[in-house]
Amino acid sequence: MKYTTASALLLQATTALAGPIIEARQQPRAVFTRVATQTGQGCEGSFIFYDDANQIATVTYPNYGVTLPSGPREESCTTTLQVSFPVGQCTAGTALGTTTGTVYLPSNGITAFFTARDYAIQPTIGTITDVSPNGQWTGARSAEPYVLRDSISYRLTPPNPQNSLVNFTVFGDLSLQPENAGGGSLTAEQFVFDIRNQSACKFDFDHGVVKKRQ
Repeated sequence: MKYTTASALLLQATTALAGPIIEARQQPRAVFTRVATQTGQGCEGSFIFYDDANQIATVTYPNYGVTLPSGPREESCTTTLQVSFPVGQCTAGTALGTTTGTVYLPSNGITAFFTARDYAIQPTIGTITDVSPNGQWTGARSAEPYVLRDSISYRLTPPNPQNSLVNFTVFGDLSLQPENAGGGSLTAEQFVFDIRNQSACKFDFDHGVVKKRQ
């Protein structure tokens, strides 16, 4: 009997220690719903691929570009990716956006712009801060690839299922100046949105601040 009692106590202690670890590993995470919308001529023909965990979305743009002298000289594309967040849980993270393309400026005096690069969320169930630099290139450049890297920090708490589906929207506008330039091109070929860097947070009632779960 003593042996059985000791074994039972040991099992209870082991379960108690392992409980929080198992709970932390099973913490719900934000994932892409695979629902997306796009507007703008630059989005035509684009397609989206998601990884198996639904935490990386890769958007490929076959027709997002501007060209001189034949045109178009300006083009835009707005992409919205829907993310499902755990209801009633504060989720904090930093999403990473990476845009790649090619710029070709055959002579000096021509400038290529990738402007209006910004992010927005709907509904606004928390805060979002994005660092999304514009791109600007001057001639001469011979079909050079470029990379623009964004950082989108957020802290969101859906109060109910109706507000748990959050739309992340990224904007962008391509242009070449001056319009009477002899030639040049700028393309945006791929956009990757990575939301893997996230964790649950909790409310500290003693200090009235939100902090990450320890």
